[in-house]
Amino acid sequence: MQNVVEQKVRLEQKKNRLLAEETRLKLKERKMRTRHLIEVGGLVTKAGLDYLATNTLYGALLSIASSLETNQVIKDEWTKIGKTKLDQEQTTKHAVILKFEQEPSSEIRQAVRKYGLKWNKLRTEWYGYVNDLDSLKVELNTAAHNLEIIN
Repeated sequence: MQNVVEQKVRLEQKKNRLLAEETRLKLKERKMRTRHLIEVGGLVTKAGLDYLATNTLYGALLSIASSLETNQVIKDEWTKIGKTKLDQEQTTKHAVILKFEQEPSSEIRQAVRKYGLKWNKLRTEWYGYVNDLDSLKVELNTAAHNLEIIN
């Protein structure tokens, strides 16, 4: 009798572990889906189409989907164009770390944010990728800073 009770307890524990694992997997799946949706929205913005009305954008996407069903060549051509453009953007970006000797003014901080740099509170530095490094240098000309470009 004792053995049966122990088996029941072990089975209940297994069941609870499986439920916990299922919950973790569902959360991971939801996070992956959210990330994908954010990336797709980023591509719409990157393509300069985020100004379109929702109905217009949805209609354009439906039109694209029907074009893809009937013509594989279009998909291949779009893939080539997209890859070329994304590769071109990657090669023009420079990894940057920016430190200031003293706290910069709000105008300088706003300019740094405009270039897409982010603040690292732990290391007390700005970091990120910059497309137009020369114009960043011009804007920072008056501020005392240490600009490190990472190759």
